[in-house]
Amino acid sequence: MDKPFWRWMSRVPEILVLSLCFYLCCIPVVTIIPASCALFDAISRCVVPDEKGCYTRFFRTFCRELKQGIPLTILWLVIGFIGLYGDRVLAYNAENNSTIALFSLLYRLLLISTVGYLGWLIPLESRYYHGFVRLHINALSFYFGRLPGTFYMLFMTALVLIVSLAHPYAFFLLAFAPGLIAVLHTPSVEKGFKKAFPEDYDEAGQLRSPEE
Repeated sequence: MDKPFWRWMSRVPEILVLSLCFYLCCIPVVTIIPASCALFDAISRCVVPDEKGCYTRFFRTFCRELKQGIPLTILWLVIGFIGLYGDRVLAYNAENNSTIALFSLLYRLLLISTVGYLGWLIPLESRYYHGFVRLHINALSFYFGRLPGTFYMLFMTALVLIVSLAHPYAFFLLAFAPGLIAVLHTPSVEKGFKKAFPEDYDEAGQLRSPEE
């Protein structure tokens, strides 16, 4: 029971419940980023290091992030709508024009890459206080400064979603998907944060207690 496999199996219920809490908190739509911050914070600070109080931490972080998270969500919803509309227009015009078809492909790859950008922005917002502009600048710095980690997060996000949607019998995995994505993102994010914010880690390189 002390082996890593069984220790992680004991955390599966927490990952499921936190994922369901995430879905619940996303219902107003404008709270998507606060819910994402709360999920990552609870996963990275409690579930991964096997600390207690993950649910308390989730809702505490969610309430704390509402003030800046709602405007952030609105901003990114607008960006997402414009981005998807642009993709649709390019795809429509690319049918008879090879140049536009190439540009459409590059544009779609750029849209997909924003997931990696948000993969840094959300952890930064959940753990550190930044102004609205500084948050995006720091996320961009991590995005390009930690490209292997960015690609890793993109790949893991795509893998979880593809597996969850690949077959009707695997559809239930969507209930775990948000928490599982957060778990898989945590090693890359912590590696980047450990280098950028060494004061948040103890001498052994472990993240300090949530209460410190």
